Amino acid sequence: MESGKSGYKSIIKSTSLFGGVKFFQVIVNLLRGKIIAILLGPAGVGFNGLYQSTISIVSSITGLGLNFSAVREISKANESGDIEKLSRSIKIFRRWQIITVLLGFTAVLVFSGVLSRLTFGNGEYTLMFVLLSLMLVFNALSDSNASILQGARDLKGFALHSLTGSVVSLVVSAPVYYIFGISGIVPALILSAFITWLFSIWYSSRVRRIPVSVTFKEVRSEGGEMIKLGVAMMVTTSLASLANYLVNIFIKGYGSIEDFGLYQAGMSITTQSVGLIFTAMAVDYYPKLSAISDNNSKVRVMVNQQAEVMLLIATPILLMLMIAAPIVIRVLLSAEFAGVSSFIRIIAVALVFKAASYSIGAISYAKGDKKRFFILEGIYTNSSILLFSAAGYYLGGLNGLGYGFVLHHIAYLGVVLTVNKIYYRYTADKKVARMLLINICGAFATLVVLALLKGFIAIGISTLIFIAISAHSIIFIDKILDIRGLITKATNRNNQQV
Repeated sequence: MESGKSGYKSIIKSTSLFGGVKFFQVIVNLLRGKIIAILLGPAGVGFNGLYQSTISIVSSITGLGLNFSAVREISKANESGDIEKLSRSIKIFRRWQIITVLLGFTAVLVFSGVLSRLTFGNGEYTLMFVLLSLMLVFNALSDSNASILQGARDLKGFALHSLTGSVVSLVVSAPVYYIFGISGIVPALILSAFITWLFSIWYSSRVRRIPVSVTFKEVRSEGGEMIKLGVAMMVTTSLASLANYLVNIFIKGYGSIEDFGLYQAGMSITTQSVGLIFTAMAVDYYPKLSAISDNNSKVRVMVNQQAEVMLLIATPILLMLMIAAPIVIRVLLSAEFAGVSSFIRIIAVALVFKAASYSIGAISYAKGDKKRFFILEGIYTNSSILLFSAAGYYLGGLNGLGYGFVLHHIAYLGVVLTVNKIYYRYTADKKVARMLLINICGAFATLVVLALLKGFIAIGISTLIFIAISAHSIIFIDKILDIRGLITKATNRNNQQV
């Protein structure tokens, strides 16, 4: 039981750490966006966004998904305790990383004119994209150092690297924008990327390794699987972007631009409300799962613990969002978006199912099973999203699309459970099933109450449901962390000091 508690504690600790880091990054990015808006105006915000998004697309394609697959290889080597194996994995990754960085750098240089015309409709910004090839290089090198930190499970170094990047971007950009205006956007982006890379070198240098020699043949053969798995992730991510794009096109084509705006606003608010939790958990969860991926019994324990913690943390947040949706819309958007409240509440129910399936869906990738990962996440998942979203919107408008999203996540949970049981002998334990049932009942009950009742009665009943679900989460977490004991110790220590 102690080992079980230790697992839960590790999950909660890493989630708290990276959840705080991600929250701080969001605040810093909001401040940076505010500074750009004040100093450069709407045009500056537009230029900044277009430059970054275009380079990001090129980087994701030419990077071949290597940063994702490298984390798996490095974490497995780190788990073995063999310093030579770890050093070898890092060196092979760095060799391949140099190739992908040069590929990205060359692509931006060669196609700078094309990127200018695609992005801005003319070739006037060709030189800007030529210069931004340096930004791609520094960002790619910085990301490779972050992958080493994540794979070696240097949580402190990874967190500091993430924070440094956000703060440096803010501190460096502001004076450049103030002095040079819109002309300073490209220099600020390059300078921020360069300084972030310098900091990443410092943090990654702390990962213990020894000098090793690898031949070109060894780099090609031993890094081959890393590249293949990375490409599977890259293609899967690209298909997800394509599916999202097609959903957007369908809404605008079959419906209206107003519905599309409501859809975008609702999805943004809902997914961002728990996005920090999903991202924070993935940072430490994926390397740990990859490290033990060859042991199905250990995988089962870790995945179940992760699913439980995800449900414990995400569900209360989603229920609170369902209750406070009208207020959140008024604060973040405007009264014109009031009609999106129902859509947000329906999507929140879908995300409870996602909280349960999120950790299970990572098993195939952690095991390096690129074929099943691609079929499950690349083909099935995106086809399912397209089918349910289009059918839902066709039959019931925006709310129908929301219910289609719910059905997609229910179906995905069933499929991912079946696939992982057949191929990896994974089964969800009774605690996960019971917790999912309780949370889903709470989410659906809240949805029905807010849909059928009005005013204080609806708020009162839904708040009681929220309190019950939150109390269940707090009690479970208290059993793991002994929160009351920690408070008592802190109180006694303060009394002794007084």
